[in-house]
Amino acid sequence: MRLWTIQPVGIWNLIQKEGVYRCDPDKNPDPFFFRAYDWLAGKMEERIGPPPEGIRFPVWAWYRQNGKHRKPDLRSERWCCGNSGGVYVCMEISIPPEKVVLSDFDEWHCVLNDCLISDTEEEDAAQDQFFTALSVSEQIAYKDRNWERIFNVRTFKNNWTSHGYWVQATFWELRKEDVRKIRFFTTAKRSL
Repeated sequence: MRLWTIQPVGIWNLIQKEGVYRCDPDKNPDPFFFRAYDWLAGKMEERIGPPPEGIRFPVWAWYRQNGKHRKPDLRSERWCCGNSGGVYVCMEISIPPEKVVLSDFDEWHCVLNDCLISDTEEEDAAQDQFFTALSVSEQIAYKDRNWERIFNVRTFKNNWTSHGYWVQATFWELRKEDVRKIRFFTTAKRSL
């Protein structure tokens, strides 16, 4: 499966030196998101098997952006990555499909923010009313089932939501032999 991952140049240097990159949870900028990352890691384990020893969180890449399966447009990426003037690398990679979990990028933010996913305003209102009447344990189970919707990456759009246009890929590790092409870029300088 052809994917693209955008990483700081230090990750590329690490891959060159050690032959593999695995996500380091200690470098995650916000431990608040660990609960969501752990949930995703559990779902990945169900779908593609357990991670290699010592791995807690996956590596992230793009499968589809704005409805297209193609290399990210670095003209726009340079505005959203890291620090102003930082050096990054866009790596085109090839990972076997059985080692990848695809999910909807926008709906993933519902998992990150601990809220429910809905396809219509009416569903959202009804779901909210139903959810608040549940016990805490029932809410946890309901949320888990609701969040499974992030794995539906077929394109869908209405006046309330869209999904399947921005699709992320997660996998346990990135090996040097997975990298097909690289392109370096510098993030845009922002004035304060």
